[in-house]
Amino acid sequence: MKLWTKFRKRLRKHYWNWYNSKRSKPNQRPIPTENELWLEYYADYLHIWPFRELCSRLETNTVRGLTDDAARMKLARNGQNALPIKTKHTPYILKLARHCFSIYGVLLLLSAIACFILFIWLKKNSTDGCFEYLATSCILFFTFVLYGYLQKLQEIDTEPLVTAFEDLVPRYCTVIRDGEKEIILTEKVVMGDIVPISYGQRLPADLRFFNCFGLEVNNVALTGYTDPFQIIPLSIDGRQSRYSTQIY
Repeated sequence: MKLWTKFRKRLRKHYWNWYNSKRSKPNQRPIPTENELWLEYYADYLHIWPFRELCSRLETNTVRGLTDDAARMKLARNGQNALPIKTKHTPYILKLARHCFSIYGVLLLLSAIACFILFIWLKKNSTDGCFEYLATSCILFFTFVLYGYLQKLQEIDTEPLVTAFEDLVPRYCTVIRDGEKEIILTEKVVMGDIVPISYGQRLPADLRFFNCFGLEVNNVALTGYTDPFQIIPLSIDGRQSRYSTQIY
């Protein structure tokens, strides 16, 4: 009884220490600015928003691009330019076991175990015909493994798809910051970066084109269409100042 009381006191002490540390921990999430709230609210309409107003909201310039301080702050607030899907590779045997131990698979496995137990019990009693239960147990266990394997074949495996998308993204890209071209990691591209595109280059992020001539983009890896897509920048003043082309 004394040990139980001592254990309860220690447990209560650890709980209150943890609770007070959670309450006293300051909120480290920065307060979003007005432009960040605007971008979060109108994120689905950035490709059709007036171009000059969009540049003002992104705190960028078509000639000088972002400043280093602004890019560093956006990277700290919004995170890296990477796929949010975790590419955790699960061993094949674990995937097979997950499909085997479904409701139907568990019933097959329990039936196989029951037949095997009957075989052992009948064999100890020297009863004829006990090997039929052994054969039935083996057949049920084989069906259990085969069922899980067929379910695994029908599943759409997303790991190769995510890996293929990661291979499409270049490791480095060129951006304009403070009026100068810089080569940075693709993960450090933020919203508002001006990205010069040249022939044969892979796109580092979702882009909105505002100035180009004779540019074509091949989206066969994403859409399956082999014909290249021609980019027509409609955001130039005097033609149509509201819309421009967005590409992924």
